[in-house]
Amino acid sequence: MFKIGDKVACPPHGVGIVEGKEEREVGGKKVIYFRISLVGKSMSILVPEESIENSGIRPVLSEESIEEIFNYLSEIPTNISEKWTVRHRLNVDRLKTGDIKELATVVRNLSYRSKEKELSYSEKRMFEEAFGKLAEEIALSLGEPVKKVKQKIRKILKGVKKP
Repeated sequence: MFKIGDKVACPPHGVGIVEGKEEREVGGKKVIYFRISLVGKSMSILVPEESIENSGIRPVLSEESIEEIFNYLSEIPTNISEKWTVRHRLNVDRLKTGDIKELATVVRNLSYRSKEKELSYSEKRMFEEAFGKLAEEIALSLGEPVKKVKQKIRKILKGVKKP
């Protein structure tokens, strides 16, 4: 369970900080909500306490996990489909999971693919969205500016070369 001040990832919204708990009446029943302030956005979300475990909300990455993600991003991807529709469906499904490694897979695969062939408009948008979410989570976890983290990720992705 989360407590006030915890840094969390909130798929599909991004990352945030648990600000507190609120009690509200819904349909004549009292419901307790977690209020999560989303970082980089002037908004917050309310998540019912009773459904927080099934919501996909999780703690942000540990430093050890971040190193694993950076190493993963530096690997050459395998089995990237040549068919746009197959790639797109796989990437959409990966993003829906809320899993950080799946998010990193989308970033890594689309970056690698863009070196071979220009990405379609929707793939560019998907890359930017996934790239931004990955960088935001790492930045919040490390307490670093998002811009600095983005530069580090770009440097890692740039270093991935065809064998």
